[in-house]
Amino acid sequence: MNTGVIVQTSQLSRMGVAPRGLQNGSQVLVRIIADKGGGKYEGSVAGARININSRTPLTAGTSFKATISTQNGQILLYPLNENGEVVQNALFTMEAAQTEQLASLLQSLGLNPDDLSYHLMQQLKQLGMKMDSSLLSKIYNLSVKFKGKEKRAAELIAILAKKGIDFSEEELLSLLQELGGEDPAEDNQKSQNDEYKLLNKINSIKNTWQMLPYEIVSNMGALAKGSLGFFVDETSSLKLLNLECNWLGNNHKYLFSLEYEKGLCSNIKMSGQGVDVSKLADILDKRLIASGKQITIEIVEPELIEGTACSQEEFYVFGGEV
Repeated sequence: MNTGVIVQTSQLSRMGVAPRGLQNGSQVLVRIIADKGGGKYEGSVAGARININSRTPLTAGTSFKATISTQNGQILLYPLNENGEVVQNALFTMEAAQTEQLASLLQSLGLNPDDLSYHLMQQLKQLGMKMDSSLLSKIYNLSVKFKGKEKRAAELIAILAKKGIDFSEEELLSLLQELGGEDPAEDNQKSQNDEYKLLNKINSIKNTWQMLPYEIVSNMGALAKGSLGFFVDETSSLKLLNLECNWLGNNHKYLFSLEYEKGLCSNIKMSGQGVDVSKLADILDKRLIASGKQITIEIVEPELIEGTACSQEEFYVFGGEV
């Protein structure tokens, strides 16, 4: 198996590496800038600053050349020795540091260079929508009105825009409450005919996202509330299945994002709050193995898979394209 420096494609969005873009087989210079301790280093790739996690000691001030290739949505950097040969058993994991290039990109689109703006861009990318500056600004300005729910509001507004659905702020608030398992505010009580009105419009258009809130009940009442989300691509093939479950009474929260390829689940990302996620992942892994299914399980931060899980979307420069 080849080894190399693994760079998640999201890093290149923040790095702004070379206007000409990166090509398979291109060589770049990797420089170690500082040792942060604990196997963490600050470095640069093609002049852009990044963070490096390394199992083997690295020395500040040193540098090495590497070649570039892509694999499964990742950009791989393979370190080379002085003879131009790939260094065996050299594996580093890199994470992007914040750079001025990303802020400049957001500002060029008329957006504040903040997390909400970047999240909104990720959602439009997931939906295959054009990065139109006027639309981005409109969604941003409306999203910030929903304090504490700005990112989720931005996701839903983008979905509504993609589907061409008009809505009021009151309807959007109701939608946020319905998908969040909340009861409507007393001054926003709706008749039974108005419940899920906007959600029904979303689900009536069979593209991108369909969303279903649910409850788990017993004869004692509701035990848990949550939502299911199904994301299909332009060929109507299932790509993502997201599950959120809030267990009432103990504030336990479970999140799952299942990735599909050719109709089969290939990867499960999971997270939780107030629960032993590692133990749950181990139980799930053993059951999958026993059933003969080969599915990768990843434990991730909740923010990565909440809502539409668009935080997984990545921007990068490769082959001259952004």
